[in-house]
Amino acid sequence: MGADGFAEFTGLAALHSDGWGMGWYEGSEPRLRKAPESAEHAPEYAKLAHEMLGDIGLVHLRWATPGLEISERNTHPFRYGPYLLAHNGAIHPQDRLGEIIPPGWDEKRAGTTDSEFYFLGIMSRLEENGGDLPKAIGGTTAHVEELFAPASLNAILLTPDKLYAINWHDATKVAEADLRKRGWVGSQDDVLAYLDLRYRITPEAVVVASTGWPQDGWDLLPNRHLLVVDRTTLHREIKPL
Repeated sequence: MGADGFAEFTGLAALHSDGWGMGWYEGSEPRLRKAPESAEHAPEYAKLAHEMLGDIGLVHLRWATPGLEISERNTHPFRYGPYLLAHNGAIHPQDRLGEIIPPGWDEKRAGTTDSEFYFLGIMSRLEENGGDLPKAIGGTTAHVEELFAPASLNAILLTPDKLYAINWHDATKVAEADLRKRGWVGSQDDVLAYLDLRYRITPEAVVVASTGWPQDGWDLLPNRHLLVVDRTTLHREIKPL
C-alpha cells in the first residue's frame, strides 16, 4: 500500500474508531492482535503496521454496530480453528441472530456480534459440505439475505492457503446519517460507493481494501462476487455469489 496509502487507510479510524485488529499467519498458525480502541492513537497498531508479520494477513478498523459492546472479544478479526474473518456490515434484528447458525453452534461464540454469528454460519456450512469454502460462503450469504436483508456482508476471510474477499452489499442501505454524524464529508457518489471493495495487483502482492480513502488505479470487485487469492502463487479467481 505504501506509506501514504497506509496513512490514508488508517485515517478511516476517525470514523471506524471502536477498535482495531490484525491477523496473519506464521506458517499455518494464525496470529491475532486487537484492542477496543481507535487505531489512530494506538502505539501497538503503529508498531505492528511497520513490521513484516507475514505474507498473508488483514487489518480491520471497527465501527461497532449500534447496541453491540465495544470490547476485545467483539473486536475483529475472529478466529475459528485455522480461519480468520473480519466483517464490515450489520445484520438486524439482533435478537434473531441465532437463526444464522445451526443448533449446538452458539456455544462456540466468544462474543456477541452479528459478525461472529455470520462467521460461524460460514464455518458450520464448511463442515457440512466437505470443506468447499466458496460454497459455504455462498450458502451463508444467501441464508442471511433470506432471513435479514442485511446492508453488508463484506468480509475478508483468511485460511493458511488463501485469501477470500467477500463483496456482498446493498449500496442503498449505507447509513449516510451516521457517516455525517461522525464527520464524514464525502459526496453523494461517495456514499453510494462506501461499501465497495477494490483490489490492487502488483508483481509481489494482491491487496484488497474497503473504499473511503484514495485508491487511484485499483480495480473494483463486482458486487455479490468473491475474490479468491492463492497465498503462494497469487493466482486469482473471481466467483459469483
